[in-house]
Amino acid sequence: MKSHTAHATGAAACTLIGAVILTGCATTDCVESAGNPGLTPAQVGATQGHTGERLRWGGALAATRNLRDSTELEIIGYPLDRCGVPRVGQQPIGRFIVVAPGFLEPADYRPERLVTATGMITDIRDGTVGAAPYRFPMLANAKVTLWPEAIRDGDRSGTPRPWVSIGIGGGSGGWYGGGIGGGVGVQF
Repeated sequence: MKSHTAHATGAAACTLIGAVILTGCATTDCVESAGNPGLTPAQVGATQGHTGERLRWGGALAATRNLRDSTELEIIGYPLDRCGVPRVGQQPIGRFIVVAPGFLEPADYRPERLVTATGMITDIRDGTVGAAPYRFPMLANAKVTLWPEAIRDGDRSGTPRPWVSIGIGGGSGGWYGGGIGGGVGVQF
């Protein structure tokens, strides 16, 4: 009877340790939401009444311009999924310009790459898309997330994700054991 109690106690201890480690290792690759998620770049460009608001927008890059101390990204906005990934299979929601501090490599930030930016609306810039006039909301001092190229239409496959596995087992002769493993993998 003593052996059965030891097995149950050992298994419970392994389960508890595994749960603590799993909780400690749980991470996400989401971009934190900010501001009014229903406010689109097209609405801001039309109304001009949102200066000073902090927002999270994302989309597909149209152009990258490096300036002296910052980089401007012109982005075709799309609705975001719950993690902030642009859903390019949806209707565009307007264009906007992100001003990120420092230098962003144009070879990495090339047209059609997906990005999500969180920043403050500071201005509306008059410009053009082709020959058509356009009013671009500006997100300043933005934190920019460049998504892996495999992500399209909210599909998260190809995104590196952490994983943890827990195993507990027993055998004849009173032996029991447990193990915990983890890593980062890509699912395709």
